[in-house]
Amino acid sequence: MGWKISDLPMQDGRDALVTGGASGIGFQVAQALGKKGAHVTILGRDAAKGAQAITQLRSVGGYYSFEQMDLASLASIAKFAARWGDRPVHLMMNVAGVMAVPTRTLTADGFELHMGTNFLGHFALAGRLLPALRVGNARVVTVSALVGRLKMARLDPSDLQATQLPYSPMGAYSRSKLADIMFASEFQRRASAAKVGITSVSVDPGTANTNLQRYATGAVGAVGRFLSAVIGYPIDRVAENVLYAAAMDHPAETSLIAPSAIIQRIASPRDVGLPPLARDQAIRARLWEVAETMTDVHFSLGVRS
Repeated sequence: MGWKISDLPMQDGRDALVTGGASGIGFQVAQALGKKGAHVTILGRDAAKGAQAITQLRSVGGYYSFEQMDLASLASIAKFAARWGDRPVHLMMNVAGVMAVPTRTLTADGFELHMGTNFLGHFALAGRLLPALRVGNARVVTVSALVGRLKMARLDPSDLQATQLPYSPMGAYSRSKLADIMFASEFQRRASAAKVGITSVSVDPGTANTNLQRYATGAVGAVGRFLSAVIGYPIDRVAENVLYAAAMDHPAETSLIAPSAIIQRIASPRDVGLPPLARDQAIRARLWEVAETMTDVHFSLGVRS
């Protein structure tokens, strides 16, 4: 067997932010980082759920805190970033997300919910926290999904809201997850060119039964639960690929971490490379420009598209 969560290096003195850390993969990521000595701040919109998660996390040891922040609200993101200031962030773990929302739903800012939460929310958060990321020479890990890697995933930066398409829950989800991959890759390219010390990488965490599937009903939900049971990770390994992405040496612009085998209980993390559309730097640059315009968050890296 290859890399395991127990291989994660000690994280003493490091500050980690984990979106979606109150449940599912995010909870497991937060717990593993805390056990290794990191100061972990989990971010979420539900204060009661966050407080419950902190109590659970502290019961197994580690230093944890909760900050209320809603990825579906640019105002909420800006308020959190202002509270955080330029204190160092060493690890930014973009784990939170929504999946297969049955009907087209908009965020507080009028963005389609999947794109607004999964991609634009994390994009804005990273941009707002850029000074803190630079101070901490941060690793930014953005969680995508298998559907973001498949040929079925399509993304038109000129119609990021997909207003020209009939609404499809899984189509909207897959577009947002492809956008996550492209964001992570383009962030790595720009940060590397600017020599600011930040590294960025995306990850397909694999399959597991988590709270993410709460909207997946009918055939989609049934297939998801079946696949999770047959090929997915057990709960104690569900954070494996995400944590490997946090610890790996020298991620490249073309890096994407994912399970090495379809049957994930025998898999280990590996770099599978970008899907074809995400390799197109011109499309990635256009997506970046559109995201900056939509969020009014601009990354001061001094790098041209």
